[in-house]
Amino acid sequence: MKAWLEHAFPRPVPSRRKRPDEFVHSIDEVPPLSVLLSMGLQHGLLAMIFALYAVICAQSLGFDATRTAAFVSATVLVMGLGTMLQSLPTRFGAGLLLVSIPGPGRLPVHIAVAAHYGIGAVMGATLVAGVATIAMARIIPRLRPVFPPEVIGVVVLMLGITLVTGAVNRSVGFTADEGGISAPAVLAAVPTVACMVGIAIWGSAVWRRVAMLMGAVAGTAVTALTGTLPLASLEVPLVAVPGLGLGLPAPEFHLVPIAVILLSQFITMMDQFASTLSLDRMTDANWRRADMPMVARSITGLGVTQMLHGLFGTLAGGSSSANIGLVHATGIAARRVGFVAGAFLVAAAFFPPVAALLALTPPPVVGGILLYTAAYMITAGMDLIMSRMMNARRSFTVGLSIVLGTAVMLVPRLSQDAPEWSRIVVASGLTVASLAAVGLNAMFRIGTRRIQRRRLTSGSEGEDAQDALDFCGKLWGVRQDTVLRAGHAVGEAVEALRTTGIEGAITLTTSFDEFTLVNTLSYQGHALHLGPQAAPDLTAMLDAEDDDAMDDAVRQLSTHLILKLADRVRATQRGDMAELTLLLNH
Repeated sequence: MKAWLEHAFPRPVPSRRKRPDEFVHSIDEVPPLSVLLSMGLQHGLLAMIFALYAVICAQSLGFDATRTAAFVSATVLVMGLGTMLQSLPTRFGAGLLLVSIPGPGRLPVHIAVAAHYGIGAVMGATLVAGVATIAMARIIPRLRPVFPPEVIGVVVLMLGITLVTGAVNRSVGFTADEGGISAPAVLAAVPTVACMVGIAIWGSAVWRRVAMLMGAVAGTAVTALTGTLPLASLEVPLVAVPGLGLGLPAPEFHLVPIAVILLSQFITMMDQFASTLSLDRMTDANWRRADMPMVARSITGLGVTQMLHGLFGTLAGGSSSANIGLVHATGIAARRVGFVAGAFLVAAAFFPPVAALLALTPPPVVGGILLYTAAYMITAGMDLIMSRMMNARRSFTVGLSIVLGTAVMLVPRLSQDAPEWSRIVVASGLTVASLAAVGLNAMFRIGTRRIQRRRLTSGSEGEDAQDALDFCGKLWGVRQDTVLRAGHAVGEAVEALRTTGIEGAITLTTSFDEFTLVNTLSYQGHALHLGPQAAPDLTAMLDAEDDDAMDDAVRQLSTHLILKLADRVRATQRGDMAELTLLLNH
């Protein structure tokens, strides 16, 4: 049983993160208690704003005030438990500051299934979706070649673009009933965004901690001054047990609701995937590749949270992009802040007036926060895309994916005329772009040689090797810094071989598997000696009068540089042929 648990749900391994200069507290750091509490409260308050989707869902289902309060409180309870789960570095959580919120994309699905099949069918289908999500998480670590940085970058960039429509609609006051731009809404959204951006750029670390709060206060103050602050509230008790009074039936399992919610759950998983990797990339100055085991734990935590939503019959969702924007604005990404935020949400679930009050946050303020988040997500996606050397294959993978994703957003008729069974997928620009990026990446990899060989030209072997590595880097999407380091290491290795008396041709064989760039120099002669090499004494080398001593010092210097530039080096002898292999972690 223990072996099965270890295989199915592996333990998290300690990370080797380097905190970016612009961050105050990275993921595993422990902030002061005052920072921990204040930031946890801010993240909790921001997440509570999105409890508005639960209010809309309950009202659309015809719930009365008491049942609406119970529905919202139960939703907030699951939000808190999901947030706490993701903040813990366990088998079932990413160990990141990922805050759970109800998903606006799940709102129409939840309402439609409940209207046609009842709450019991929603509960059963959501439970199945949760189990399927946990099962899907098991294969995530094996999919790293399927999700190179350019594919992840497309997903993150499209996640930012999908936030734009809702952000702009709220910021300018567009509603279903009124199509004109509202000046009071614009006046409230502008100071919200301006405060967050201004503090993020020019503010001190202390001010950055309250960037979102200051923006929300500024926007709400303008709303109050213009007389458009919503004053209505729900009639709710002061204290109540979350979920009590919902009158939940037993879960029911019907094929159509399960299929529909599984499709929407796929979109939620892609959103979770992008949010996790965006936060991972943001908080690690030494980020090199996607941490797929961490993504698997994040998806597992999402599945457990979905099952809780299924048990309570509440509106499911995923991690909040707005809270990721708050992490960027404040420079505080400590996972313990997420635990405090989750605890705040759990406590707030027992006090319905808190949820009711925060659900009345002015829409322009929410719009301003989402605008800030969208701007960050778009630039983060671009940064991921350009982190690898580009060639025609990757350029078209990125370009065509973004074109297809934005096409269904800019031309709604594409999804309206699609077969009914596919509309839930086709209507999502994020999903279309993500599927296109994965598919095009897989297709364009066909015909790409994974091993390249070149016989180095005598007299210009260093330049020839660098040209070969540049070609391979563009072909396989290797990072520029790794290619340059490999070029220096191979150049030094060739020089070291020539100083040992090797006169024949040298062949460079290069391969790449997304994890390691392998460079093997094959030649006729003896294997290069690679014993422990101390740093050479440059002064003694320059003072040496004996030519042999000078040659020995030069060989010592070359070998020392090779061992420093490459992560692993090995020399082998095969008959009269020898090989020197330089491995560089990617």
